Amino acid sequence: FFLVLGFPNVGKSALINRLVGKRAVKSQNKPGVTRSLQWVRLSNELELLDTPGIIPAKLIDQNTALRLALCDDIGQAAYDSQIVAAALLDELVRADRESPGYVDLAAVERRYAGISTSDVSGQQFLELVSVSLFRGDSERAAMRLLTDFRTGVLGPVTLEAPPSTRKR
Repeated sequence: FFLVLGFPNVGKSALINRLVGKRAVKSQNKPGVTRSLQWVRLSNELELLDTPGIIPAKLIDQNTALRLALCDDIGQAAYDSQIVAAALLDELVRADRESPGYVDLAAVERRYAGISTSDVSGQQFLELVSVSLFRGDSERAAMRLLTDFRTGVLGPVTLEAPPSTRKR
């Protein structure tokens, strides 16, 4: 038998379905769909064990937890969307500062009513967006920013620039 094990929302169940050639286990693009161990027979000689995602306790620091939340790899009940959305903007500005041109901050500004990302914190930016576009509803503004990032609306962005693009 083979065990399929990994972080939440990395495609363990999708891989099993692909190997089996049919939808043998439930799979969605969100964490927490697989809630228990599930055996799947691939052939008479081979069985696969699908497992819920795991996060090793020693890997979790605040930065890792933040990035998992930004990528929607931990359940939304585990974090505050407004704090995570504000941190996203701080991360994008940091990434652009470390590797100029790596993040298209102008596209972010165009997407959110021309609100400048310069000289404001992520929290301030979120508040300006909520007032300008969502009648002061900070939660809606946060969810829009996170959804736009997760679905690629803000462009092809990773939270860590490849080593060759970082300032030396």
